[in-house]
Amino acid sequence: MRRSVPVLVAFTLATFGLVTGPATAVNSPQDTVVSAHPAPWTPHVLDGVVKAITQVGNEMVVGGSFTQVREAGRSAVLSRVNLFAFDAHTGVVDAAFVPSTDGEVNAVVAAADGHSVFAGGSFATVNGLSANGLTKLDLATGAPVPGFHSAVTGPGVDDLALRGGRLFVGGPFTALNGVPRVALGAVDPATGAVDPGLNLSFTTTRPGVVKVSRLDVTPDGTKLVAAGNFTQVAGLDRAQMAVVDLTAKPARVANWETDAYKAPCTKSFDTDMRDVDVSPDGTYVVAVTTGAFHKGSLCDAVARWDLGATGSALQPTWVDLDGGDSFTGVAVTGTAIYVGGHNRWMNNPFPQGTSVNAKPGRGAVPREGIAALDPSNGLPLSWNPGRTRGAGAWALLATADGLWVGSDTTTFGGEYHARIAFAPLAGGSAVPPAVAGNLPGQLYSLGLDGRLTHRSFDGAAAGSPATVSSGVDWSHARGAFMLSGNVYSGGDDGGLYVRSFDGTTFGAATPLDRHGLTAADFPVAKLTGTFFDHGRLYYTVAGDSRLLYRYFTPESGAVGSQTFVASAKGDGFNWQNVAGLTLASGRIYAASSSGVLSRIDFSGGHPQPGTSVRLPTPPDFASRGLFVFSP
Repeated sequence: MRRSVPVLVAFTLATFGLVTGPATAVNSPQDTVVSAHPAPWTPHVLDGVVKAITQVGNEMVVGGSFTQVREAGRSAVLSRVNLFAFDAHTGVVDAAFVPSTDGEVNAVVAAADGHSVFAGGSFATVNGLSANGLTKLDLATGAPVPGFHSAVTGPGVDDLALRGGRLFVGGPFTALNGVPRVALGAVDPATGAVDPGLNLSFTTTRPGVVKVSRLDVTPDGTKLVAAGNFTQVAGLDRAQMAVVDLTAKPARVANWETDAYKAPCTKSFDTDMRDVDVSPDGTYVVAVTTGAFHKGSLCDAVARWDLGATGSALQPTWVDLDGGDSFTGVAVTGTAIYVGGHNRWMNNPFPQGTSVNAKPGRGAVPREGIAALDPSNGLPLSWNPGRTRGAGAWALLATADGLWVGSDTTTFGGEYHARIAFAPLAGGSAVPPAVAGNLPGQLYSLGLDGRLTHRSFDGAAAGSPATVSSGVDWSHARGAFMLSGNVYSGGDDGGLYVRSFDGTTFGAATPLDRHGLTAADFPVAKLTGTFFDHGRLYYTVAGDSRLLYRYFTPESGAVGSQTFVASAKGDGFNWQNVAGLTLASGRIYAASSSGVLSRIDFSGGHPQPGTSVRLPTPPDFASRGLFVFSP
């Protein structure tokens, strides 16, 4: 949970219950961000917690710990114990699917036949029949599917995933169908027979029974990501997160290890991991955690991990911290990464005040209970419906129609949506392109004298300059870059601005909200050059010999709170002498204060040492900023 004071953590557990997160489901790729206005027809779950959602044909199946539901716009209360189904487009509750479990349902996954569903949880019976922790139900009748027999030995099942003809099962168990399997196994989805090809030893030094509490499998079925309270897998150090190579026969632990989750965030939980979700293209996984704020840790964090990486002590591609509030669910669509919890802010690595009375730190962007993040850097997109926070949003599922959110609270987007809400793709918005210019092209220069000039440039030779009547005194600018018809620039007043530009005419300047970032955090008034690449704003500062960067998302204008170093003086280029900077076609072009233009190779987010070349151009390139035109 979000607080670091042990007494308050205990209070949160007592108030909300120690709830587990959603079942892993195949999240559909989406090319737009969903609408912030929830659909009005979704049913209401009147008590308990929604922990899992999946789609089976035209129906949504919901699992959790609850006893009553009600259709939108109706007063009749329907009895549904831990499982129910409803029409995916009207919200009408299925009158035929009325199974009953004697314990909570933590996971639901659609079977491949299109008319049945797998459910896992802490139950011992379904419809009064023995089904310890795992069952397969006919959606038309709610009855167990004949021929499928599977049960776990232990407290139950926490998560499920169906890929490549195998049903993967994770939880605090020691056997599947009487066959020894600790924390992770796989069964035949038709019969429940245990798969002999997945049998890894999970052990732990953390509290509680060893378990895999979250899992997901890449779309091609080659890798499984497991998260839980384990500290070793097959005798190898794998603290709370491991990648399994499913192409090996039998499956084996992949050469992928991180130490980032070794240190416990709090003694109140057996694991800090709350959810993991693999991207639709299978190249990365996003993990979300609980555990209170600890500087330099991945507690209460969203972290993106590269699944193509190998080795030990791996580090995340990026981390977004909310300053001490837990995340409980994640869904990756490619266009956005949706996260839910009892978060209040994103981009908040510098929270202020005590853990009890925490306030947003410099750069923190308000996002109440749910957020959509830029996959390139983790910064929040402008989507901001808000939801009552409660303990969290435990079930996030992206489908071809939108985003389903299951939680323990009753308000989403400012409307009453008890424990289930649906944000449709219809009415959503595409993320505008943010493409830098390429060469050959027109290179623009913000003159020290305030004039805007441009000239043809192919990366080696430059044409004669021509002045553009922009109506702007660019002598006040401090760095500039252009992305898809918009010019971004800093000012000597410390502000950041964006203007539309078609090559001849500028629109009005719109200031970007830096959410309290100070001049000490981001010295905009002292910038000498800027450029943008893959979610990063690179810049040089007067008197500083380094090339720096921070994250930046053009769609929302969010500016990263943290400063990173891309390069220092040892790379062979004097960044302290920059007077204008741009990136085009994979190379940096930097002007010096004497007007000389140099080219530096750029790869992997860093300038390449020893590649600086002075170009044979007229020595008049010193400027307040350089950019290549990008329509």
